[in-house]
Amino acid sequence: MRFRIRFAQQVVGFFILAALATLVVVLILMGLNQRWFDRGYSFYSRFQSADGLTPGMPIHLRGFEIGKVTSVDLNSNNRVNVVLQIYSEYYDKIKPNSVLELEQGTFGIGGGLNLLPGKNLLPPMEPDSFLPSTDTLLGKNLLAQGLVDQPANNDQMSAILAEVQTTLSGVNLLLNNVNSAIDGTSNNQLTGLLQGVNATLRSLDSVLTESAHGLVPNLSAITANLAKLSAQLQDPKGLIPKLLDPKGSLATILNDNNQLYNEVQSILDQVNQTLVQVRGLTQYLNQSTPQITGVIEDTRTTLKKADDVMTGLANNPLLKGGIPEKKPQNATFHDLRDEDF
Repeated sequence: MRFRIRFAQQVVGFFILAALATLVVVLILMGLNQRWFDRGYSFYSRFQSADGLTPGMPIHLRGFEIGKVTSVDLNSNNRVNVVLQIYSEYYDKIKPNSVLELEQGTFGIGGGLNLLPGKNLLPPMEPDSFLPSTDTLLGKNLLAQGLVDQPANNDQMSAILAEVQTTLSGVNLLLNNVNSAIDGTSNNQLTGLLQGVNATLRSLDSVLTESAHGLVPNLSAITANLAKLSAQLQDPKGLIPKLLDPKGSLATILNDNNQLYNEVQSILDQVNQTLVQVRGLTQYLNQSTPQITGVIEDTRTTLKKADDVMTGLANNPLLKGGIPEKKPQNATFHDLRDEDF
């Protein structure tokens, strides 16, 4: 049992050591990737303003990160001192006449530091040397003399303006096509579309014209019928005066000493009495519904009990065989259908 406990402790210790070794390897790999163990070479520069400069900012050369900003301080002359660190593998890129440029991002916001190397084959500058920036007079003179390997300007605002110019050119071309299509001087798709619209409008105009020609006679006929009806109404011997004449059919029906009215009134009275009787019957049924329901439920209970009693009697061994079976009796009278033919 003691051997097993010691063996278990050894296994646990082995896994702990393996985990620690894995952690150390991961930290070493991260350090190598983040250049924790690269002491690099220090240089310093000077700028007019600290806008866009922050400690830890990367330094790029043609898109490659070759170092980072270590610190940003304000000196006694109100100038900004910048200390930077160049990685060991890129130290040979720091040629004399090199210049630091603060990259201007979109809308003038700083986007990082770029190293513009000098155009020469001289050995690299000594560590802790001064690297002029484009804000200093020395840096501007080096750029003006062409001693700096300066890449093509990749200003993002220029690219945006170029895209805007391209868009405006496309819009201008579209407007020219529209004008040509309207004038009929071009044969593009827009011209065909406009011609189709014009043809559709002409067809619609012709349809409306034909419809109007067919509608005018109909309106004339309707107007003539209305005039004829108006004339009949004004005719003293027409249909309306005959109906309204005291000796006419309508007056004869209505002038019957209220006989028709009395008949209608008696029918309505009978209908009202019938409705009263139906309403009384309905109220009686509503009042008697609980009692009827109770009687039905009692009857159902009684039938169930009777069924249980009959079932018990049928299963009673004392009563089995107590009811004799009826023997069939021979009939003395024979039906004519029983005779043999």
